[in-house]
Amino acid sequence: MESRMLRPGNLMPHFDVTTLQGEAVAYSTIWQRRNLVLVTLRASDSDGPSSTYVAQLTDRGLPVTGDDTRWVITRDMVEGIPSPGVVVADRWGEIVFVAAGSKVSELPSADEIVEWVTYVQHQCPECEGEAR
Repeated sequence: MESRMLRPGNLMPHFDVTTLQGEAVAYSTIWQRRNLVLVTLRASDSDGPSSTYVAQLTDRGLPVTGDDTRWVITRDMVEGIPSPGVVVADRWGEIVFVAAGSKVSELPSADEIVEWVTYVQHQCPECEGEAR
C-alpha cells in the first residue's frame, strides 16, 4: 500500500536517515531550529544522473543558503516524501515546496531550490496575515 504524498501546508514528518556522506540525521535535531531541504534519491540510482544532480546542488545550493538551513541528501525513504523528490520546509516543519519526478532529471534545478529557501528565510509568519 502506497503512503499519501505530502503537499505544501502539511507538516514534515519526523524521520531518521543517513546522508550520502554517511552522517546519521534525525529531524528532531533540525525541527524548530533550522529550515530544511530534503532531497531523496532512489537507492537503485547510485550513479550517473543522481551523482550529477548532487554535484549541481553542492556547487550551487549548499553554500549559498546560510546557517539557518539544513540540507539533507539521502537514499533512505521518508514516509510521505517522493523518491526521487525535493522538499523545502520552514523551521517549524511546515512544507512550503514539494517536487517529485519519475527520474532525477525531472527534479528542480539547484537555482529553483535556492529560490524556495530564500523565500522561507525571508517570510515573516507574523506578517503574512497583514499583507493585502
